[in-house]
Amino acid sequence: MDLNLNGSRAIVTGGSRGIGKAILESLAREGVAVATCARGEKRLSATLEELGRHGVPAFGEAVDVTDPELFRNWFHNAADQLGGVDILVSNCSTRVQVEGEERWRETFEYDLLQHVRAVELAAPYLEQGRNPAIVLISSIAYSMSTPPEEERAYAAMKAGVISFAAQMSAKLGRKGIRVNCVSPGPIFSKGGTWDVIRQHRPEMYEGACKLSTLKRLGTPEEIADSVVFLASPAASFITGANLRVDGGMLKSVNY
Repeated sequence: MDLNLNGSRAIVTGGSRGIGKAILESLAREGVAVATCARGEKRLSATLEELGRHGVPAFGEAVDVTDPELFRNWFHNAADQLGGVDILVSNCSTRVQVEGEERWRETFEYDLLQHVRAVELAAPYLEQGRNPAIVLISSIAYSMSTPPEEERAYAAMKAGVISFAAQMSAKLGRKGIRVNCVSPGPIFSKGGTWDVIRQHRPEMYEGACKLSTLKRLGTPEEIADSVVFLASPAASFITGANLRVDGGMLKSVNY
């Protein structure tokens, strides 16, 4: 299927590894010029070099997305380098190491407020864009009423992302901008969280695989393909949706 994305311009936050990197690669293969940011400069530089092989413009910079001024300056610079923005994929996320109230505060910054900031910065550019679309990355953790203690703040913020996306789909839809969410289940990538779990807590890893109807974890590429579809004109009548990409791990009806 031709997604009609060739020549589009996309900003993807958190693009140096895992799902973010896979999204960038999938967009680049469709002929999309991309800009991204991440915390680690070394890994980001390697990603940009790989993207260059697709023959599309690719820009990136190491940025702390929780610093409003730095993030704002980077975003405007990225949009200028791209010559405008047609697609925003807000992907940044983290697992903070602190505990107590500080964990809630830092998780709020990374897993909710960062998405709000990105959407507000992108909206004026998207109004002038071609087939404009926003995709926010959440997680099926939003559905958990009894998450592990260390996941409570993360799960709550991911629920907030879905609510925020629904609000923005109504507000920005009047301007022709579509807004959707993708909620991945557990995703395996080399060196990622589930790779570490596989090595050090194999029983937990096997248990997660068994929860999936497909009896395995997902891949970053499988999430990326869903994101790029939702960002493309092929999904032109889809907005306000939350697409669960979890291999059937959640067994509830997806209203």
